[in-house]
Amino acid sequence: MFFAILSSGFMLLCCGIAWHWGGNEERFAAAGIALAVLVSNVVADGSYAHTEAGVLFVDIAVFCGLLFLALRSDRFWPMWAAAFQMVGTMVHFASIPQAGNFAWAYFVALIFWTYPVFIALAAGTWLEGRFRRNN
Repeated sequence: MFFAILSSGFMLLCCGIAWHWGGNEERFAAAGIALAVLVSNVVADGSYAHTEAGVLFVDIAVFCGLLFLALRSDRFWPMWAAAFQMVGTMVHFASIPQAGNFAWAYFVALIFWTYPVFIALAAGTWLEGRFRRNN
């Protein structure tokens, strides 16, 4: 329970910073990530004994959104965020042949790869704010 509160707080902090001080790209990513977290919590069954199909589709959608953002952006952070999201999405595919055997590892890997996406968003927001202040 403590880690769920901690990760939710970290997500709210990063997305709130991006929404308040970021540009349009940071706001788009923050809204997509926050929506993905909410939808993932609704569609996940919570056992992680098999591949979470609903969470997989949500992660693919977030990856596509970040990839779209990275391809049209002149900033570097969306590429990093998309790459981290891709690794997190690949965890789902790695869990397919291992159903039931590595539930804890699957769960931890999914959670682990969300933090670099949050950090890339926060770093991108900080750099965007710094760029706007200097110009």
